Amino acid sequence: MERMSQAPEKELSEARESRAVESTDESPGLQPSAFGWPRSLQARATRRALLLTALGGLLIAGLVTAIPVGGAGSGRFLDSSPVRSTGTKSDAAFNRASPGECLMWPDTTPESAKIVNCGDEHKFEVAESIDMRTFPGSEYGPNAAPPTPARIQQITQEQCEAAVRNYLGAKFDPNSRFTVSLLWPGDRAWRQSGDRRMLCGLQLPGMNNQQQAFKGKVADVDQSKVWPAGTCLGIDSATNQPTDAPVDCAAPHAMEVTGTVNLAEKFPGALPAEPDQDGFIKDSCTKMTDAYLAPVKLRTTTLTLIYPTVPLASWTA
Repeated sequence: MERMSQAPEKELSEARESRAVESTDESPGLQPSAFGWPRSLQARATRRALLLTALGGLLIAGLVTAIPVGGAGSGRFLDSSPVRSTGTKSDAAFNRASPGECLMWPDTTPESAKIVNCGDEHKFEVAESIDMRTFPGSEYGPNAAPPTPARIQQITQEQCEAAVRNYLGAKFDPNSRFTVSLLWPGDRAWRQSGDRRMLCGLQLPGMNNQQQAFKGKVADVDQSKVWPAGTCLGIDSATNQPTDAPVDCAAPHAMEVTGTVNLAEKFPGALPAEPDQDGFIKDSCTKMTDAYLAPVKLRTTTLTLIYPTVPLASWTA
């Protein structure tokens, strides 16, 4: 299985095993340790790295500090312009949405967002509703120009990361599969209607740079970065960095998931030491990957097996 982390570091070698932090599912809620993605990944569908997901016991394997911003830091984003805009004057749902409520909209039309029961499918869980008019200075005043995409990303970092941390409390895992995000009315509503409200919350990256609908509140579901075997994860063409967004395996991708390992089966109690995790995961992942590739054996290929271990923050989240 693979271990997930957010910033690629090591180079993918074709004939040797290296560890990558991809996703790990733990029992009490684990968080992957500092891991680096290979920096020089080639965006080719023909060269694959096998992604193994270390799945942990009862809770999650890593919550995503997925602040939708660019750069090589630990954030993750859905696309080059990840901050969703409703595009028109904010509707009642947008203005009424409060922490703990969930929003759903059809396809790519967040302007049609409706508040729904969080037990039903939704694409956004609200952590905080922020009225930027209450902020000092003229940046958000009635005559101010709309924020640029770069500024919106800064606002997401400045406001939403803290909002989500406070909202989730002990359930916050910086390596979660859910990403910290921001929803705002957009330029037109900003100029024409004076809307200054922004929603900080959580979303789940899906195929084609779209949010994936999910059920349940983030604090109550498995946040582990795990995917079904056969899932391919994309690569950002601008940075050559892996993403956590599933893509069609026929398209350029960084990794292919071969399975998941449940650490709780071996370690039902407290967080095991990293060497113990590593030995168990490596052995399990190698066997799982051989079964996935059968009749081909991993050692006879030029593929690289990568996986993550689980840190304390994720284990306890």
